[in-house]
Amino acid sequence: MRNVPVVLGLAWESGPGVVTAGVICRIAGALLPVMMLAVAKLILDAVQLRSTTGELRPDFWWLVALECVLAVFGGVIGRTGGFFDSLLSDRFTRHVSVRVMAHASRLDLSTYEDPAFHDTLERARVQATDRVSMVHALGSLLQQAVTVITLSASIAYFSPWLLALLVLAVVPA
Repeated sequence: MRNVPVVLGLAWESGPGVVTAGVICRIAGALLPVMMLAVAKLILDAVQLRSTTGELRPDFWWLVALECVLAVFGGVIGRTGGFFDSLLSDRFTRHVSVRVMAHASRLDLSTYEDPAFHDTLERARVQATDRVSMVHALGSLLQQAVTVITLSASIAYFSPWLLALLVLAVVPA
């Protein structure tokens, strides 16, 4: 955990625009389930109104279209986020490799004669790709946290007791 800020700093240095776009995609993807649930609730309320009064909301088909658009947007945002993750992986690996090579170029020749140092330098270069998975895991954690917070807030809005029961049901697990 102590390496997380360093790795995040390296990721930011490798491409601030890519990191920002990836975070925006993850947050949009995290907010999408709540938006879809809100639209689904409106659709179900309209169907219930139809069954009781015989009238359909005038904007019913717009709500159905909005639900379809949100579903398509979810697919697009998922693919776009995957693209930015892949782009960040490439830039991060290249950035760390260039930093390792720049550090290695400043060393004198006698340092390279030590096999242990040469091995350490090679491991540092190879492990640059391993740290990308840490950045992706942190992005997924951010997305899941935002999803949990927004869904919890929406459940608490409709029924605080239901949220308390859900939390109590999860605690033993």
